[in-house]
Amino acid sequence: MFFSRRLRLLLLLSLAPLALRGQETSAGRIPDEDFYLMPAFGEGTVYLRGQGPAAGRINICAVDQTLRFIDDDGTELSAADQDAITRVQIDTVWFLRSGGAFYRMYPVSSEIGIALRRDTKVIRDAKKGAYGMTDQTSSIRQYSTLYTDGAAQQLNRNQAANYAVSETVCLYCRDAVVKLSKANLKKLFPDRKDDIDAYFKSGKALPATVDAARTLISSWLQ
Repeated sequence: MFFSRRLRLLLLLSLAPLALRGQETSAGRIPDEDFYLMPAFGEGTVYLRGQGPAAGRINICAVDQTLRFIDDDGTELSAADQDAITRVQIDTVWFLRSGGAFYRMYPVSSEIGIALRRDTKVIRDAKKGAYGMTDQTSSIRQYSTLYTDGAAQQLNRNQAANYAVSETVCLYCRDAVVKLSKANLKKLFPDRKDDIDAYFKSGKALPATVDAARTLISSWLQ
């Protein structure tokens, strides 16, 4: 596989081989659709700063925000220099890397759009209070409680491994991701400052979903 050869020098480690979807049904395993940003590994392209792009079967981990790919022998690997990655395309979905995280891109124009960050947070042993982010290996069965923003949340009491998935709606302009805020909206739309002021003076809050944010941004691009 071209991708494996292309990034051979960037490999940091070989993760413990992970069961493909449906092959492991242990209650302690985080479902792939929550552990990764895409529901399954797909054919994609990685764009690297100062280097040519590389293609392969890839996905992105929502727990530690690392790019993962399948090597020639079927082993899941993680690239070492994550900060060299600028963008990733998996199937038809684009991700922008900024501030150590991957953001799914929802374009509104050729340069501006909504950037969605999704994080899955876990703790290894709730009784000991050793919470934090960790990698998915064979020890995944030890997970018991998961945290988001420092607060424990039981999403499904019937599961031995509970987890919290949080999403943050942001903005992007070209390759920069910024917080969705009144000030940043004015920076992105300097000709619409009066409209932006009127929006907030009417008592409306910042949009909390991708669809609502796209609708709002689109109205200011017309």
